[in-house]
Amino acid sequence: MTDRVIHALGPAQAGLALSALRELRPHAPALATAEALAAHLHAVAPEGYRLAGAFESGREDAVAVAGYRIMNTLAFGRILYLDDLSTLPGARGRGHAGALLHWLEPEARRLECRALHLDSGVGPHRFAAHRLYLKAGFNITCHHFEKELKELS
Repeated sequence: MTDRVIHALGPAQAGLALSALRELRPHAPALATAEALAAHLHAVAPEGYRLAGAFESGREDAVAVAGYRIMNTLAFGRILYLDDLSTLPGARGRGHAGALLHWLEPEARRLECRALHLDSGVGPHRFAAHRLYLKAGFNITCHHFEKELKELS
């Protein structure tokens, strides 16, 4: 197994997460540059968004990242919501995403959360991710619906 270290990342380390985040969200404007990501992290800091990265020895950048926030909801109480979980293609299958999920459990407890939540896309390209979530103890508990709004004039 590859040496792995997990670290929380602040806006100053945004560039270390950039490649892995682009794998998940290639068209996100906030991922155009490390500076754009740092600006985005500053903008969402009041919402509590945080990043953690999994690092392999011999590499400077994160091979996998988790973006998460704490939410207080009427339905679930205080939860850790996982917005983003992504691994570089060359590092997939080596346990990095699972290690991040494992790292998030005590982090959620430390932050006094009742549960971890995430949404995932559908389709065959997401089956490996879904297997990982189920293996990590997540259950499918609801459907997520979206209504895209046209530009406001």
